[in-house]
Amino acid sequence: MDAAKRTQWLSSIVLLVTVLLLVSLLGRVVWIERHADAAMMDQLARQYTVAAEIPAVRGGIITADGLRLAESVRMYNLYADPAYIADPEGYAVKIEKLEAKRAEATAAEQVGIQKEIDALKKRFDKEMELDGPTIEAAKATLCEALSPIMNKPAADIRREIELNTRLANGKLRRFLWLAREVDEHFYEQFNQAKTDLRKQGYEEVKAAAKIKDKATREAAATHARMLYHAMDGVGFVKSFKRLYPQGQLGSSLVGFANLDGGVDAMEHQLEYLLRGINGQMYVTKDASRRTLAILDQRYTAADDGRDVWLTLNSVIQGIVEEELEKGVKDRGAESGTAVVMDPYTGRILAMATYPTFDPADYSSIEPIRRRNKAVTDPIEPGSIFKPVIMSWAIEHHVVKPTDVFNCHYGYYVDPAGRVVKDGHGGYGMLTARDIIVKSSNIGMTQVGWKMGIPMMHDAVTSFGFGKRTGVEIPGDQRGIVKPLPQWNKGTLTSCSFGYEISATPLQLVRMYATFANGGYLVTPRIISAYEESPGVVKPWEEAAGAEGPGPQRILSKETCDTMRDIMAEVISSRGTVKMASSSYYTLYGKTGTAHIAGKARGDGGQGYGENTYNSSFLCGGPLKESRLVLIVTMHKPDVHAGYYGGTVAAPTAIAIMERALLYLQVPADKTPKPAGRR
Repeated sequence: MDAAKRTQWLSSIVLLVTVLLLVSLLGRVVWIERHADAAMMDQLARQYTVAAEIPAVRGGIITADGLRLAESVRMYNLYADPAYIADPEGYAVKIEKLEAKRAEATAAEQVGIQKEIDALKKRFDKEMELDGPTIEAAKATLCEALSPIMNKPAADIRREIELNTRLANGKLRRFLWLAREVDEHFYEQFNQAKTDLRKQGYEEVKAAAKIKDKATREAAATHARMLYHAMDGVGFVKSFKRLYPQGQLGSSLVGFANLDGGVDAMEHQLEYLLRGINGQMYVTKDASRRTLAILDQRYTAADDGRDVWLTLNSVIQGIVEEELEKGVKDRGAESGTAVVMDPYTGRILAMATYPTFDPADYSSIEPIRRRNKAVTDPIEPGSIFKPVIMSWAIEHHVVKPTDVFNCHYGYYVDPAGRVVKDGHGGYGMLTARDIIVKSSNIGMTQVGWKMGIPMMHDAVTSFGFGKRTGVEIPGDQRGIVKPLPQWNKGTLTSCSFGYEISATPLQLVRMYATFANGGYLVTPRIISAYEESPGVVKPWEEAAGAEGPGPQRILSKETCDTMRDIMAEVISSRGTVKMASSSYYTLYGKTGTAHIAGKARGDGGQGYGENTYNSSFLCGGPLKESRLVLIVTMHKPDVHAGYYGGTVAAPTAIAIMERALLYLQVPADKTPKPAGRR
């Protein structure tokens, strides 16, 4: 047979074999289509289809004047696949899987599996022999490309990858973090570097095709492919990071969130609104696990979390935190708490605790410092509670402001035989009005006994004590008010001047709002509005169902006017606040200095500490048309620097009130004295 016929014969044989193979493959496809059951198709889909979660963006927490206290930003996390970088063809991974399969196989099956392993090992050794230099070059190229982006020497990056190619148990490592929570600029730099390498590789492939020498052409093509795929072994996982752009501002109220969701305060309380719902997409991957396509029909978009607006005013909040910090430090107090409220709506304009903390660094902060003490820590209020009892007595005609009481110059035995004392040196004859101005415990005891237990209990509960305020802040405490059957004559005396009862600062400022608004007990509010859907903002009342009957009147306007006039004299040379006043506004207030209950003295280690106090001041203003009410409480001030509420808390409260009213452009009702004159 001559050469031409032999070539024709061989070509025919090759063509015939090719046709037979194509026909057999086509027949196999037809058979699979007709005979493949649901289980087989599901298995196929699982092999080549991967579900990927689309994280929802957590909603923001925003002040009423538009300042973002908490927000989430997209972050990028750079990872490497050390096993792929060391062995792009995946022989080592396949061998590892087969070895695991062999361990569970029967003796007969192990023989066949071992043959597969041996064949793969030969191919792996050949790959390392032929492509080893190319793999090393790709590794070097990758690390050189990452070095300026990560601001890290290429040698260090390479060492980190190579030292982590295997896990501690010897198995191949498929995932290694290289950089966590990097920003958009980092991500863009990475993509640009990858694009540049691929472009360079593409250009080199085109140039290699023009090289005539086969060995040189193949070497150039190999180098081009190396460049194109050098960064295939690294990628990004997208995530979101919770940021607190204003730092410590409002931290005890805002709280913080971690990767699992809201943990403290409003971040926790509003979790169901802020968190959103993650979406999902399914992608088809090839045998090398590279993404080929996104399946549109199985794509569910993420439903991002909703923004929420608080009632806080960022400027007033800043004023409160600044003055509170100064007051705590000046008086050597252990901590301080302040709340500013609109007395008509109950909207909380500021709420602060000092020391504060940075929500971004929550892991290093002790839980006690994260507590919002304005709602979580009830205290015995002491003398700031006296307006409750006096106003109720006036309202129900038990006493008149002009009624006179003998205050026995500071030492009195009540009808049950209990000794009651007055501070400030004691007083003789005082009107009911001056009992508040001078803050006489003896005078209040006599007023309380005239009221009797049922009426005093009614006064306490009518002002909302012993019940939660209804504010949307988590941890809102009831305080302590004993049930009426448990009240006795000792309770009657103690409660008259703010002992044997406990209340939170928020409950106390809510009580004080009643005198400012003409007699209504309002419900405190901290949430102003929420995002119902993207771009659609609605008042919180619509979501909370707070369209009810509204505030309940508990005092007449006349009684409230009388109480404000009385308490305006507290801030005067006749009252308990002599060293602080506003130059612009006529304010009214009430001081309180309460011993702290604890294991200080008495039988069994129980009683009140002799030198531990909560020093407080309630303040409202302006006198005639009140715009704001507030409370400042200093916990355990240094007794050597003063401990009376009028000395410790009042200056801070008055400074806050004056600055807040000026910020709100409330017209002054006093004429400031010229500089240099008293």
